[in-house]
Amino acid sequence: MRARILTLLTAALVLAGCQTTTQDGYRGSHPVQRTQTNELNTIVFIDHNLNRTDISKSIFGDELIDTVKITIDRSGINNTATGQLEVWTILRNRTDYDLQIEGKAIFFDQNQSPLMDESMWRRVYVPANGTAVYRETSINNRAEYFLVELREGR
Repeated sequence: MRARILTLLTAALVLAGCQTTTQDGYRGSHPVQRTQTNELNTIVFIDHNLNRTDISKSIFGDELIDTVKITIDRSGINNTATGQLEVWTILRNRTDYDLQIEGKAIFFDQNQSPLMDESMWRRVYVPANGTAVYRETSINNRAEYFLVELREGR
């Protein structure tokens, strides 16, 4: 009888340890990126299955869990000859299979106000363990800032 009670208590403690709390009070496995604000002139993974970091807190301490399918090798902006803003980024596939990534750029003026100059979702094929370039150009020449959103192709 005592062995059964001891086994039940041990199982209850183990199950209590499995109930982890992540950053900002989220329970379970939630990406840290969901709690961050999007800065201008950045590239954001809105599909958190592509690239994310989970911080789980348990009775054993903090645990970092990284999910990485795609990374950004480098990125930049240029002004075209006609004055439009062009943004580009090199995507690196960290998996052993081909991926389809969709990108969308949102452009902002000098006051950081949206220009309603938002591109359509555009698909980029990234070969297994290879790279591809996502590039977008603003429609008007008042664009000074950007935000690029990336998700897995649907």
